Amino acid sequence: MVRAVPDDAVLCRCEGITAGELRRSLSLSGKEANRAKSLSRVGMGRCQGRYCQIAGAEVMAAQAGCDPASVGRLRSQPPVRPAPLGLLAARADARE
Repeated sequence: MVRAVPDDAVLCRCEGITAGELRRSLSLSGKEANRAKSLSRVGMGRCQGRYCQIAGAEVMAAQAGCDPASVGRLRSQPPVRPAPLGLLAARADARE
């Protein structure tokens, strides 16, 4: 079960954030996912939380003693998916 992962288990592969780092950030952020994100960097990597968001919510909920739904969802930042610069340049050229 994700809630019981050890502190040295990596939750966010993109940023290398462990379960222990996320748990420690909750003393300052409370159980709100985006505050924990800003303090620990979980979900700030290339995938924008697509891989670690659910596991992170489970760990935060277990630490806070609440339901994962009450932790909330991570806000994503554009671009939602990495886009090749050549594709963006081609679209800009097509508009001209």
